[in-house]
Amino acid sequence: MKNKFHRFLLFLAIALMAAFTWMPPTHQVPENNRFIPEAVYELPPVATFTVTASDVVTTKGSEVCIEVKSSDFNQILTMQYSMNWDANVLKFKEVRNFGLPGMSKTNFGTHLTEKGILTFSWYDPNLRGMTKNGETSFYEVCFDVTGEPGSKAQFTINSNPTVVEITNAAGVFLDLKTSGGLVEVKPAEGR
Repeated sequence: MKNKFHRFLLFLAIALMAAFTWMPPTHQVPENNRFIPEAVYELPPVATFTVTASDVVTTKGSEVCIEVKSSDFNQILTMQYSMNWDANVLKFKEVRNFGLPGMSKTNFGTHLTEKGILTFSWYDPNLRGMTKNGETSFYEVCFDVTGEPGSKAQFTINSNPTVVEITNAAGVFLDLKTSGGLVEVKPAEGR
């Protein structure tokens, strides 16, 4: 009886050791699993929101203002983006002539203007989505022109550093399209 009990304990010990130490062979998963079809995601078409910055021809030492406007202002709820320019040609002075309700200097981040960056964020104060018929002027960005004659600076609206985000009242994110914004420095007359 004692011998059977020892055999049972030995068998149990071997079974336990085998259970905790035996590893099944590794399973190789194919690179492309042919049993699961590849998922293809298509995004629905997104409406476009166009923002235009005025082109300006100017001279060194003058003040110039770039008007930022749109003709696609339909049920716009929020807007945010950044504006960039060559700080060697244009020195930021101010933002003025606000054309949207609730817009003021507080909608602009001026802490990076020495590097040629101005950030912007606005939302409809009524939280309903605003519509403006025809061309709508948002604001003007004004600069002192420091660039030499012949120099040019492109005033761009982009995601550097504030990510472009424009939404309408339906909660749809709109694709931003921009145009214009070239400042060209010409020689002063009589030179």
